[in-house]
Amino acid sequence: MSDWERVKWSDARQIVGLLDDAAAAGLGEVAMRPRAHFAALRAQSAREVATRYLGLALPRLETVAWAARTVRDAPGERTAAETQALRSALFWIQDPTEARRRAAGDAAESLEFDSPERFAALAVFYSGGSVSSPDGPPVLAPREAAGKFAAAAVLLAAARSGQGDSVLDQALDRGDRMADEGVGEANG
Repeated sequence: MSDWERVKWSDARQIVGLLDDAAAAGLGEVAMRPRAHFAALRAQSAREVATRYLGLALPRLETVAWAARTVRDAPGERTAAETQALRSALFWIQDPTEARRRAAGDAAESLEFDSPERFAALAVFYSGGSVSSPDGPPVLAPREAAGKFAAAAVLLAAARSGQGDSVLDQALDRGDRMADEGVGEANG
């Protein structure tokens, strides 16, 4: 099994350390390459942990693209505001500017309830740049914030779909490819 080309982590423990509950990842003291640990999680059918792990392993642009495309492709109804939040995330992937990042943050904040689309837009907003108001002093998001929001978007999309395991398996396959090929995978 080759290493992921786009993932900059050298040891799975670096990624596991960013999880809220590192014990759930079952790594122990053994050093392992990131892709090998991901494969082990998948072999154990630990889909939720593998999703959270992948969200943190991918570079920020890839993790947002992975989440937004998974949400877009998962079955389920969405409101007009949720559609707008998802569009803002997809537009940012095409052109990751500060204006589009802030627009995604605004779209996420316009939603009253947590949804996959809201979390995909929050992943954009927390992907880089200041999370304070534009005229306030800069405040950087925690390094892992975008990945955690992206993973939450994927998990919520799977739950809402009524086809949870299938949606997660497809998302994990897509994320695995994106870890090698980047954002160009599954264009659109």
